[in-house]
Amino acid sequence: MNETQALQQTFEHARTYFPSLGTSYKGRPVLFFDNSAGAQVSQFVIDRVTDYYIHRNAQKGTIFVRTAEMQQTIVDARQLAADLIGAADHTEIAFGQNATNFFHLFAHHLGRDLRVGDHIIITEADHHANVTPWLELAERDIHVHLWKVDAQGNLDFDEYEKLLALEPKIVAAGWASNATGTIHDMQRITHMAHAAGALVVADGVQAASHIAMDVKTAGVDFAAFSTYKIFGPHMGFGYVNRERLERLEGWRIQKELEKDAYFFEVGSQNHEGIEGFIGSMEYLAQLTKDAEENGLSLDETQLATARPSRRNIAGAMHFAHRYEQQLTDHFLAKLASIEGVVLYGKTAEQSEERLPVFSFNIEGIKTDTLGHALNDAGVEARTGNYLAINLMKRLAGPFDGSALRISLVHYNTLEEINQFFGILDEVLEHLKASAI
Repeated sequence: MNETQALQQTFEHARTYFPSLGTSYKGRPVLFFDNSAGAQVSQFVIDRVTDYYIHRNAQKGTIFVRTAEMQQTIVDARQLAADLIGAADHTEIAFGQNATNFFHLFAHHLGRDLRVGDHIIITEADHHANVTPWLELAERDIHVHLWKVDAQGNLDFDEYEKLLALEPKIVAAGWASNATGTIHDMQRITHMAHAAGALVVADGVQAASHIAMDVKTAGVDFAAFSTYKIFGPHMGFGYVNRERLERLEGWRIQKELEKDAYFFEVGSQNHEGIEGFIGSMEYLAQLTKDAEENGLSLDETQLATARPSRRNIAGAMHFAHRYEQQLTDHFLAKLASIEGVVLYGKTAEQSEERLPVFSFNIEGIKTDTLGHALNDAGVEARTGNYLAINLMKRLAGPFDGSALRISLVHYNTLEEINQFFGILDEVLEHLKASAI
């Protein structure tokens, strides 16, 4: 079979690992299209969480055998997170509640060494999780500047260069938009920030469920991720680039981070969730195995020479991104045939610069009206601004900053896209008839 067929066979089979997929509503299959908010979990995760409660349910700091096993499990899970995103090792990873919590922790600790008159750059494209914590520092007379987007939602690098002339201390930016699916050039963002003397705090949440991440190549200093968007339980983890701690010279947290990133693990952790995260990484490793059995190869990629665990975990995301390009192209082609559609973000001609995350409106129809009608037909999609508040206010102003978002991942299929557009045609026909 050719590559296109091999990718389709691999990822259509991937659905069989997810017990929650394949449900029905009013006699129709449910289309789960809200993956940007949180993905479903595989049987690997379910089995791991169950096994934890039977064999390793204990607290730190005791002499019990099960405690020792549990503590080793946490270290193993940190290493798998490092393998997923390309960190050096487990000492650069800390687990926590979610990505939002890590952004608040980063802002709190890094902000302690900022002084009146210092500058921070945030972006108009970001989820508010990586916006609000930095805005709070403005209460101390620290200047927070908004790096704006153009009419399509792209970050304006000419404006960025002007903002960097202010010699900011921190640049907070997203790797990919949870609203438009646009992939941002994080390596370029980081290179320019470092040249201006700034630290970079990256939001990797949306990108991590779609592409093979490489925090070292990108050069980010801090980053946060939510594991429930990466096919795991409801928790998150943070990354600290400990190979470049000289950027923290004079900063109060430097001595703590010289030991390891666990400094950010506040209080007792979600042990069962951490165990479940291991299951999500086992699932990704299984995907790579399935892909290679179908004739796909990592030989022409940088992952070919990576440590085995990284190769197997990030390899799955490499193949997933290739497959999702098929979903993206197919979805955009079908969407183009809908009369009055207003798509936000990259067009079909720029599809390689985006994820299969599509926010759009249809002229003459209220966003929530469309969303409720689709939900009633078995389409689980989201309406609103998805907490990309500034971006959606800018792009979807005529619709009160709201849009319908269809967000796909690798367990979605071309056939589901076809089913969706069949449903959408029915819904639009009914809504237009009702308006007469």
